[in-house]
Amino acid sequence: MTRIDPRPWTGVALVVAVLAYVGCSSTTTPDRSTSPAVAPGRGSVSGAPAAAKPDAPGGGEKLVSNLGNPAAVLIVTGQKDGYLEPCGCSPEQFGGLVRLYDFVERLHNQNHWTTALIDLGSLTKDPAVARGGFEQAKLKFDYALKALKLMKYDALALSADDLKVGVGEALGYFSNDLGDTTKVVVANVQPAAGYESIFRSSLVVMAGPVKLGVTAVIDPESLRKLTDPDKEALLPKVREPQQVLPHVLAELESKSDYQVLMVQGPPKLANDLARAYPGFEIVVATCEYDEPLNPEPDQLNGGKTLLVTVGHKGKYVGVFGFYPNDTPRLRYYRVTLNKRFNDPAPPMKRLIEEEYRETLKTYGVVENFTRHDYVGEPGATFIGAAKCQSCHPKTYEFWSKTGHARAYTSLERDHKPNTIYDAECISCHTTGFEYNSGWVSADKTPDLKGNQCENCHGPGSKHAADPDNAQYLANIKLTLEQAEKNRLCVRCHDGDNSPKFDFDTYWNKIDHNGLDTYTDPKVHRPSPVVGKAR
Repeated sequence: MTRIDPRPWTGVALVVAVLAYVGCSSTTTPDRSTSPAVAPGRGSVSGAPAAAKPDAPGGGEKLVSNLGNPAAVLIVTGQKDGYLEPCGCSPEQFGGLVRLYDFVERLHNQNHWTTALIDLGSLTKDPAVARGGFEQAKLKFDYALKALKLMKYDALALSADDLKVGVGEALGYFSNDLGDTTKVVVANVQPAAGYESIFRSSLVVMAGPVKLGVTAVIDPESLRKLTDPDKEALLPKVREPQQVLPHVLAELESKSDYQVLMVQGPPKLANDLARAYPGFEIVVATCEYDEPLNPEPDQLNGGKTLLVTVGHKGKYVGVFGFYPNDTPRLRYYRVTLNKRFNDPAPPMKRLIEEEYRETLKTYGVVENFTRHDYVGEPGATFIGAAKCQSCHPKTYEFWSKTGHARAYTSLERDHKPNTIYDAECISCHTTGFEYNSGWVSADKTPDLKGNQCENCHGPGSKHAADPDNAQYLANIKLTLEQAEKNRLCVRCHDGDNSPKFDFDTYWNKIDHNGLDTYTDPKVHRPSPVVGKAR
C-alpha cells in the first residue's frame, strides 16, 4: 500500500487484514436481454444433502434462531473489502471464508434447507492503497472469485470497487474464475461483445420450490469516476437505474415468486429505488459503516419491502427465510461469523490458507513489493537493531524481551502456512518494509526481522555515522506526545489486529526512556558499520 509518513521520522509500515467472497451455480445460456435466466437451486454446497454432524462444533445448536421451517432460504453477503480471512491477528475477530463455508454447510447438513446465495460485490476495496500492495490485492480478488465459485453463489453484483483492479483485468477474472455457472448481475450496464456469457441483467434462481428473481444495478456516477482507459470499450453502455428497472421488475414478477434487488451505490440510492419500485420484496444496500447500525431490516412500503445491509469485511451474513403460503412471506436473521463456526471446512481451507498463500510465495509479493525512499531524512537507510546495541545496550535488552522483537518469529510459527510471504502480515512484523533500504526477505535482510527501533524512530544510518549531530538526533527522537498525536502505534495496533488497544497501557509496556546513559566516549564516535542501500 502506498503510505504517507505522518512525520519525517516515522518508519512504521501499515498493517494488514484479510477477506473476500463467494461463488455460484447456474446452467443457463447467455442472455443479453432483460429477460431473466433461470438457474437451478442446490441441495448442498458440496453436493447432495448430507447427514447432520452432531459432533461438529455447535452441531446441536440452532444456527438461525427465528426462521422456523422455511420453504427455502437466501444467503446474502457483500462488501468484504478484500478480507479472505477473519479481519486481523486477534482471535476475537469475526468473518472469514472458512467460517462462511462452514455456516452454509451446516445449514444444509443440519437443517436440510435449500439455499440461494448472492453477493453485493466489493470483494476488494481500493487496490491502489491496499496494505499488501496492488499485486497482492489482485491475487486476493482472484481467490475471492474462486471462493464464490466453490461455494456456488448464484449472483455477484457488479461493483466499481472490484473494477479498480483494472476493468480488463476484472472482466478477465470474471471469465476465468466464475466459469459457466456463476453470473455477474447488473441491469444498467451492457458489456462489450464476448462477455455476454458471464453478465446477466437478471436471474431467476430456483431454491427448492421457490423461484427468486434477482437483479442488481450500479450507480453510474461510481463508474464515471473510474479513470481506466479500457472502461469505455469494455463497458460501452451505462444507463440510469430508473431507465431499466421497470422492465426488469415486470419480467421478474411474471416469472418468480419473490423479487430481489442489489444496489451498488450510496445507501440513499437503494432506499429511493426500494420506495420507487415496491415490487422488490428484498433490497440489499451498501453500508456506510463497518458495523450495520441495526440488525433488523428497514421495512418500507408498508412492510412489503425489506431493506438490509450486512456491513463490511465479511463479518456478517444475512439470511432470509421464504414462506410462500404464510404471513409474513419473509423472515430475516443476521448471523455473526464468530468462533462457533470452527469446522475445518477442508475445501475452503485448502483454497484460502494453502493455495492462496502458496501463490503469494510463488509470485514473490513481498520481495517484489513496490518500495520508495524514506522521505523524512533523505539518504538515511535502515541498519537494524543489532547496530543500535553497542550504544544502547539496556534499551536493546529491554526491546529484545518484547513482542515486537518476536514479531517475525510469530509469523514463522503461525499455524497457517506461508504467512511470511504475505505482504499484509510482513508490513507489521518486519522493519522498514515499504522502503528501499528496508525489509525484503529473510535471506536478503535478516537483520530487519521483527518490529525494531527504526519502525518508530526512522532509519538510523546517519545517526550511527554521526551520533552527536543535533539534526540527526532530532529526526530520530520520538516522544509519547508525538506517537499519540500521529497515531503511530495504531498503524499496526488497529481495530482489526488489536481491538482492545489502549495507547497509555501499551506505551507503558514499551517505554524505554532513560534506560541508557551515554557517558562512555565510544557512544559519541561514529559506528564502524552503518547501513547501506539495498
